[in-house]
Amino acid sequence: MSSNLQDLFDEVGRNAPAPTLDPDDVLRRARRSRHRRISGVVAATVVVAVALVVGLASQRQLGATPDPATPLPTAPVLGTLGRLAYAIDGDVYVADAHGRNRIRIADGTPGVDGNCPGYWGEGPIWSPDGRYLAYRGDPLTAGDTPAPDCLWNRNVTISDASGDRLASFPGDGWAVAWSPDSTRVAAWVDFYGEHTLGIYGLDGVRQALLDVPSDLMTGGDWDPVWSPDGAWLLGPGGLVIPVDGSPPRTLPEGDPRSYGWYAYSPGGAAFAYISPDGLGVAAADGSRARVLVRGGLGNAWWSLGPVWSPTGDRIAFVSVENGENELAVLDVASGTVGPLADMGGHADTVGSIITFSPEGDRILFVRRDPTGERGSLWSVNTDGSEPHRLVPGSGWGDWQTLVPTR
Repeated sequence: MSSNLQDLFDEVGRNAPAPTLDPDDVLRRARRSRHRRISGVVAATVVVAVALVVGLASQRQLGATPDPATPLPTAPVLGTLGRLAYAIDGDVYVADAHGRNRIRIADGTPGVDGNCPGYWGEGPIWSPDGRYLAYRGDPLTAGDTPAPDCLWNRNVTISDASGDRLASFPGDGWAVAWSPDSTRVAAWVDFYGEHTLGIYGLDGVRQALLDVPSDLMTGGDWDPVWSPDGAWLLGPGGLVIPVDGSPPRTLPEGDPRSYGWYAYSPGGAAFAYISPDGLGVAAADGSRARVLVRGGLGNAWWSLGPVWSPTGDRIAFVSVENGENELAVLDVASGTVGPLADMGGHADTVGSIITFSPEGDRILFVRRDPTGERGSLWSVNTDGSEPHRLVPGSGWGDWQTLVPTR
């Protein structure tokens, strides 16, 4: 990340104001997104941001906020592009970076009548260090009957890069939250009932069971986000869940970390978020928040959370302009926004992967058919040139980062 990123907080927001979002409309769309998940229509879609509801509900304000996480070094460790992992028709494959020479590492049963018994995922699959994969699935064997609602019997599988299974354990949720050091994953043990969150090692052994009071939960489909130092997780509506078992608490209303879509920058020094005002950046502790893009590209509804480039100088996001999903990139220093690609589908399409290559020169994304139900993996240069279709028929995938040893 650029060493002067902190100085940019006082320089951003140069874009002329555009119409802000209608909070009521955002909530209506978010509620519909949950219905689409439960029906299984878009169960194989991928959500990079770990939530599908903007945190517009009022937050419970406590007297103290969590201690700011100790930022990791601001200079990221850049890697090179490795293999592509993706899911299609209930199976998981690993191929070369361009989707060729694939090998099936998980054999599942395709979904039937809205069920999703096969393997699938949302969000990143590779661990941050590129050594392991984590994906979800409800595998069936011959003669098994699909469960009436796959939301209730999901499993998380962890394997090595060759597909050898290391662990499998039950866990509610959508994306699998990898810890920054690639040694743990977080998954809801019970999202719809008691609201308990589990911390698991690579061997599948549960290391902690964290209870979250129901009155601190907000509506919507949420997965936790790890703090840069791995000491706590950030949940819906600014919910802070310490890993050591200390009581969860909620951030004060207005803290940028209390909104629904958020992401830490490489190294953890900054924090990007999407609020009703638009796309903003703040310091990792939530201070010095600034809106960089007001309202998006015109009168837009934000359909996905922000994704940082490996060097922390750009942020990719998706907006809906005139009913069309568009992939765009924000230059943090200049505040300029560059449209990159039409992602297809329609304004209510839920979820699409966005992943920068480790070098930061290309972006992996999903382009959908007009119905929004079928997609293909594409990549494009960060200047919008040379779009290529990598895997027809897949709505979820992730590039591996090969981190050089030091």
